[in-house]
Amino acid sequence: MRVLIPVAAISLLLTINGCEVSTSARIHNGPTYSLDGSGRLVSFNVYGPQLGHKIATPNDAKSLMWSINPVTGFQGALVARMEVKYGNVPQGYVQTVPTGGGAPVLSSGLVYYFFAETTGASGAEGFFYMDKTSPVLINVPDLCESAFVGDVKPVKCGTKEPYTEPKDLEQFVKEHRVG
Repeated sequence: MRVLIPVAAISLLLTINGCEVSTSARIHNGPTYSLDGSGRLVSFNVYGPQLGHKIATPNDAKSLMWSINPVTGFQGALVARMEVKYGNVPQGYVQTVPTGGGAPVLSSGLVYYFFAETTGASGAEGFFYMDKTSPVLINVPDLCESAFVGDVKPVKCGTKEPYTEPKDLEQFVKEHRVG
C-alpha cells in the first residue's frame, strides 16, 4: 500500500522541523550588508582589487581588506535580520584584518567582493561596485579564483585561462546590475 503525502504537508513538516534557510544579503549605503537566514555568522570578509586591476578576486588573501570573526570560536550570532556595516565591528566580533587601525577606504570606480561565511546554512557572497554615491550589487560572470588558498589568481570559470576584465567597467556594471 502506497501513502501519498501532499506537497503542502511536506512543506509544513520541513518548516516545523527548522530547516536550513540560506543566507541572503542586500547591500546599501555605507556599505552596509543586510543579512538574513537561519545560520550563524562565523566570518565576514571584504576583498579589494589587486594593484592594476579593477575587480577583486574572490578569496584572494592578498586582497583581503577587512575581516571580522566571533570573539569566541565558531559560535557567531544568528544572521536573521543582522546588519554589518563595513569598518564597524558588531558586538561579539573582533576585527582580524587589518590587524591595526580601521578598515581601508573603499574607492569609487572599483568592484569589491564580500563573503559572509556561516554555520548551519549556506553563506552569502557577491560583488559590488562602488559608484560615487552608493554601492551597487552586480554579477561578475565567468570570474572564478584559481584556488582557495595560496597563490590565488583570477581565472575564467571552468578553465585555467586568465580572467580578462571588461574595458568599460561602467557599462559592464550597468549590464550586470542585480535587481
